[in-house]
Order: sequence, then structure tokens, then C-alpha cells
Amino acid sequence: MPCLVLLPSLLCGAAISISDVRSRRVPRTWVAGGYVVQLIALLVWAVLANQLFTVMIAVVISVGAALLQLLLSLIVPGSMGFGDVTTTLLVGLAVGAMGWIAVLYWWVAMGLLGLALIALGRRMGKSDMPYAPVIVLAGIIAVALAYL
Repeated sequence: MPCLVLLPSLLCGAAISISDVRSRRVPRTWVAGGYVVQLIALLVWAVLANQLFTVMIAVVISVGAALLQLLLSLIVPGSMGFGDVTTTLLVGLAVGAMGWIAVLYWWVAMGLLGLALIALGRRMGKSDMPYAPVIVLAGIIAVALAYL
């Protein structure tokens, strides 16, 4: 799969990360727009490459990852916001298109980067840190590792 096909969700994720850092808000319209554009890009690539199954798997992975994040946020209230869950949906579409190994890399990277963010937050005396950048950066790392 060419790297350029995955750019819509990763670029939109970068914009969402900036918004999350600045205002602690994740614009749902950006998430929805990014998801639709990413889905269209994947569908165009899939039709040309005869790989429609990849798109179905990517959608299932993105929805499953978002549901898992939602479940985790409900288990520990206040640990994550709904913006983090929707960001997971968006980035999960790109990572899911790369396959299950990329998803494994993504979750491991999210965990490690999340722990580093918590440590940084404690060091700075902050208890609330933006998590969308962690989700997006972990997605970029996972896609890069899956290409290797």
C-alpha cells in the first residue's frame, strides 16, 4: 500500500493534536471529515489494487479500537475524553489498513508514549495531559514500522 493513501487520517490527526494541545478540545467535525476522506482514499486505492477486503478490515479495526478505548475510558472515568475515543477511530482506519501487526505496534506505542506523557505531566505538576497527540504519534510510528 502506498504511504500517500494513509495521509488523510494522519494529517487530520496532526491537526486534531494541535487543537487538543491548545484548547483541550477535539473537533468532531474534523474527525468525521478526516474519516470520510480517509475512507474514500482507501476505497479508491482498494478498487485500483483489487483489495476491498483491506478496507473492510480497516473499518472493523478502527471501530473496534474506538470501542475498546471507550470501554477503557468508562472503566476509569476521567482518564480519557470522548475526543480521544474519536481520534482513535480516525487513526485506527489508517493503522488498520496496514494490518494486525501495525495495530499491535500502535497499541504498544500508545501505551509507552502514554506512560511517558503521564511521567512528564507529573513532573510538570499537571494531572490532565492531552492524549490525542499520543494516539496520532503512535499511529505514525506503527505505520512506519509496518513498512519496514
